Amino acid sequence: MFELYAKKNQLAVGRREAVTSGSVNVYPVRFRFSEDWAGLEKTAVFRAGERSVSVLLDETGEVECVVPWEVLAAPGLQLEAGVYGTRGGDVVLPTVWADLGYIETGAAPGEDARPPTPGLWEQQLARKGDGLGYTDQGELGLYAGKTLLGSVPIAGGGGEGGTSDHRFLSHRDAERQHPMSAIDGLEEEIRRIPPPAEPLSNLELEELLK
Repeated sequence: MFELYAKKNQLAVGRREAVTSGSVNVYPVRFRFSEDWAGLEKTAVFRAGERSVSVLLDETGEVECVVPWEVLAAPGLQLEAGVYGTRGGDVVLPTVWADLGYIETGAAPGEDARPPTPGLWEQQLARKGDGLGYTDQGELGLYAGKTLLGSVPIAGGGGEGGTSDHRFLSHRDAERQHPMSAIDGLEEEIRRIPPPAEPLSNLELEELLK
């Protein structure tokens, strides 16, 4: 097990163990935080070489996760960890990187298919699965209560900030939202109808509109 202590922007390693390449979900990491981190949403980041993976941490004072297998895929690299805290979606407190040691070569028969570590969006979704809704721009948004955590465009949407799906238009049921000019050819067809000298029958009206 690894034990890390975050004191403001410093991250100290209190306990460590040897790690080998090819390991999957076998190295727990326990984090403790100083009072500087109170009220912040915490995310751990592990990296080795060019590969880095983020893990969303619980909002308690002492939390655990495991080292993602993706950063342990290649031996001979230095394993590092860091943490950053956010409030309202903005990064407000990142730590320095902590050295977790050298990744030793592990005995393995070959590369097996493993499920990837979920991205932050998927981790948020798993934690707040009831927080989905459409934004005013018609995008799919992930909410924590009434706070918008992030949004993604709907497939087939319109240009920037818009949508081609009439269902997602804001105020679409408001008065005067559907002028005649919005319907192709409607004004021209109406101009073809002469003012009646006497009331038209349904049959006569249908003939005019053909």
